[in-house]
Order: sequence, then structure tokens, then C-alpha cells
Amino acid sequence: MTHTFWLAARRLRSELVARRQDALRGISTAQEVADQELGFADPQNHAYVATDYDVFLAAMQRIKVRPGVDVFVDFGSGKGRAVLLAAERPFRKVIGVEFSPQLHEVAQRNLRAARNLKCTDVELVLADASQWKIPDDATVLFFFNPFEGSVLAKVFENIRRSLAEAPRQISIIYVRADKFFEKQILWQHWLVRTNELPCSDGKVAIYRSKRA
Repeated sequence: MTHTFWLAARRLRSELVARRQDALRGISTAQEVADQELGFADPQNHAYVATDYDVFLAAMQRIKVRPGVDVFVDFGSGKGRAVLLAAERPFRKVIGVEFSPQLHEVAQRNLRAARNLKCTDVELVLADASQWKIPDDATVLFFFNPFEGSVLAKVFENIRRSLAEAPRQISIIYVRADKFFEKQILWQHWLVRTNELPCSDGKVAIYRSKRA
């Protein structure tokens, strides 16, 4: 009962922070959207829940961004919160990949309205993440538990292929990694976990690829 109360209080605080931070940026990303509303027929694709502001900021403090060099990709970018927060840092490019046309349209509106972005090269892609070719220069990959099963497996197969074609070191930030990622993907031979952070109902894990 105590844990349930604590969890509810933490989520309420997160929602209040999100609405305040959205207002400061002139965007709207807070409201959750169920998978039924998005028309997802495949249960492997998850509902829209925005990344907690505090969680994203804490995770990014563990990543050393090389100004004008690193390229950030958010898989399942939704309404664009993580994309816009990343664009407040000196990434060379920021990309959001989203499967839902409804969420993609909202993200486009938010990008047009966003203020004080350091990265001016921001691209929002409407695509099936499992079929999308990962750019050879992508170095920071972000996931907030967007999908599972064969979709997740295919995306990580694409990441491994990208590293084979263009050897480089990448970082992966995975929110709620304990839900599906760590259970379904055999990552040990090419990824090393470098950090782990708590979040409201799971954990955030940060990985780095082994050098080629």
C-alpha cells in the first residue's frame, strides 16, 4: 500500500513537472495515448507515454555529447519530447522515428513551436522502425520501451548491421530496459552496460557498444 501511494505521488509530480516544462517550451507532449486510440493492431507496438523530463535529463548527464559530431535517434519518438530535449544539446543532428501518423503530426507541430534549440538539424521520420535504415553516423540511440518481440529484435539486428557496415562506438539509453529489452535481446557480446538509473516503474539502463 505504501509503495502504491509512493508510486502514485511520484507519477502525479512527474505529470505536474511535465506540464510546466511543456508550457515553458511552448509544446504539448504530456497526455498519454492508448494503443487502441492509435489504431495499433500489433500488440508489440506500445501506447504513447512521454519520457519523464527528470529521467531524460538524468540519463543524458551520463552521456558525453561531442558537439557537432554526435547524432541522436529516438525510436518511437511519439509527440517529440525526447527529440526536442535532445535538440537542446549540441548534437550535430537529432532524428525521431515514429510509426503513428497521429503522433507524428503532433510532433511536427511541437517542433515548429519549440524554443531555444541548439541543434538546428532536427528530422522527424514517419516509418516502421524495424524497416528503417539506421544512419551510419548515428551514435546515441534512445528507447522508451516503444515495442517488443520481433519488432525489437529486428531493430537491434539493424543496429548490429549498421555497426558492421560503419564501425563506430554508440551509446544506447533504454528506459524500462527490464521490461523487454534485457529479456529478449542477446546483447552481451556487443554491448556493455555502463549505467543504471531508477525510474517510476522500472529502470533506465545505459549501454555502450564494444569498440570494433
